[in-house]
Amino acid sequence: MVSATGVSLSFGDQVVLDDLNVTLDQRSRAGLVGANGSGKTSLLRILAGRSTPDSGTISIARTCTLAYLPQQLELPPERTVLEVAQEGYHREDTLLRERHRLARELEDDPHNHNLPGEVATLDQSLENSGYYTRHAQIHRVLRGLGFSEEDLEQPIRTFSGGWAMRVVLARTLLERPDFLLLDEPTNYLDSESRLWLSRFLASFRGGYLLVSHDRAFLDDTTEETFEIFQGRLKRYRGTFTQYETQRRAELEQLVKRWEEQQKEIARQEQFIRRFRAQATKARQVQSRVKMLEKVEPVEIPEHLRPISISLPDPPHCGRHVLQVEELSRRYGSRHVLNKLTFTIERGRRLAVVGRNGAGKTTLLRILAGGDRNHDGTISLGSGVRCGYFAQDSPEQLPTDTTVQAYLESHAGDESRPMVRHLLGAFLFSGDAVEKPLEVLSGGERSRLAMASLLVRPLNLLILDEPTNHLDMTSQEVLARALQRYKGTVVFVSHDRSFLRSVATDVLALWAWDASFPDRWRLYPGSFQEFEESHIGSVFADPEQESRETTGSTANVEGARRYEEQKARKAEFQRLRRREAEMLEQIEAREAEHRHVQEELATPDIYTDGEKVRFLNDKLNRLQGEIDDLHRTWEETELRLAQLDV
Repeated sequence: MVSATGVSLSFGDQVVLDDLNVTLDQRSRAGLVGANGSGKTSLLRILAGRSTPDSGTISIARTCTLAYLPQQLELPPERTVLEVAQEGYHREDTLLRERHRLARELEDDPHNHNLPGEVATLDQSLENSGYYTRHAQIHRVLRGLGFSEEDLEQPIRTFSGGWAMRVVLARTLLERPDFLLLDEPTNYLDSESRLWLSRFLASFRGGYLLVSHDRAFLDDTTEETFEIFQGRLKRYRGTFTQYETQRRAELEQLVKRWEEQQKEIARQEQFIRRFRAQATKARQVQSRVKMLEKVEPVEIPEHLRPISISLPDPPHCGRHVLQVEELSRRYGSRHVLNKLTFTIERGRRLAVVGRNGAGKTTLLRILAGGDRNHDGTISLGSGVRCGYFAQDSPEQLPTDTTVQAYLESHAGDESRPMVRHLLGAFLFSGDAVEKPLEVLSGGERSRLAMASLLVRPLNLLILDEPTNHLDMTSQEVLARALQRYKGTVVFVSHDRSFLRSVATDVLALWAWDASFPDRWRLYPGSFQEFEESHIGSVFADPEQESRETTGSTANVEGARRYEEQKARKAEFQRLRRREAEMLEQIEAREAEHRHVQEELATPDIYTDGEKVRFLNDKLNRLQGEIDDLHRTWEETELRLAQLDV
């Protein structure tokens, strides 16, 4: 279906892809891994036809449709979320325009016996594509990616870059191609959306090749792994965990060969140094020099090298690093945070988790002092020095300096000697430390922004999605560094492996609901303990969790809750009946729509121009009714999901 043969690509003296070969088909469920800069994005762009290799060929089956999700894409700022998502049906829109053109030709020339068959073929294609039920699918995908019904009519300019990329992801999925190329689709997705996407891909009928740094997501979605190393591509069958296990065994052998080679090189170099000046040993010395020149060095994949860093010791501070009392934040009538009260002690690492809209980023921004439009108080302990990594920190880097110069400008006198070591740990080595910041990739910018924070002597780190754009090696380096860090950390992440490695405590937030405004709970203990004990109630049934945390405070409160629950159940049953009625009406209209299409596909009908016009008008009217019914049904379905009693 999609294949690359003999593909090579270089940037200056750097060989990125070297005589690479790969074949993918509709059954492929593949992940693509490799160090940052190894050529993953370049390969996807070449397969998608967005870039041209220096040599080699790309073959795509004639009937194959292909969709590509890039890491970054500019969108028209005035277009709405719904308008961009609807572009996923661009092929069907083209077919519909062609059908209308042929229908007009038939009205003018009813004796053309070829046109009815062409119209019927187009009608069948539109029917098979699901075009007439597209509204339900569009809403389903957008909801799965975290958008509310109110978001759909909002222009793109009102959303952050991460949310705009979710719209692009929705549009790509809605194209329903035969093959998907996805470059880091999990960036900017929370845990709920990542889970939804993995389920979507599980039911996807085509093939796909994807890049992601989320181990759990790769395990859920892939059946084989392709690794780019030194420009070559190697295939590993099985899950991502199986790939890592096999690669680790290979790496152990590789390291052993490397160590043996280094010993042999050292032995030969010692002989050369010792006997270089002796004429009687000249022939042997030259022989060994030539032998060393011919040695092919054993290379260890950069993204699999064991790397560690040590952060600067944090300045001394009091036991209570951060105290939050009755913290609330609202936007208009909507509460994002409501009466949060908690204390963080020195040395703890607090993970803030929750669904989209729960206020995680808002909370971190408030704690870092970037948002003062809130109620309640926030008190930093004595001697606390805070550093903040925001989701857009990588985008805020300057462009008029180099990697090493930028990091040195952020290091204190005591940590300046560790700059090169820290750069190496975040995969900036050799000439890469002299790179201008303006040419860095998204992943490189994230790594540098994180390094610039870690090199400072701070005792409170506030990190919002620190693993976004980091490859797996960098994620592990960061996790190990934070585990050993003697300061305090508050962070948001949707990477389960990272959460399990780092968190000592968990603060769970829920999206605000007018019926149950107190939507938070502090859980002491690791994230793994939190998952095992609470994640079901926290993320599946927040109302139950609210009941558990509230307890039996008063009979009046219990009676009020009972009446509210009774009303919700009654509303739920009413909406269920309404949903069934809507589905019956949709089926009836769609059956009538198909009947009219069948009439229009009969050649004899075009001898009566009046009837043709009547049937075309009826077809358009029925389509409008079907669209309206779908919208009403989707609103009913959404309300049912919100009640979920």
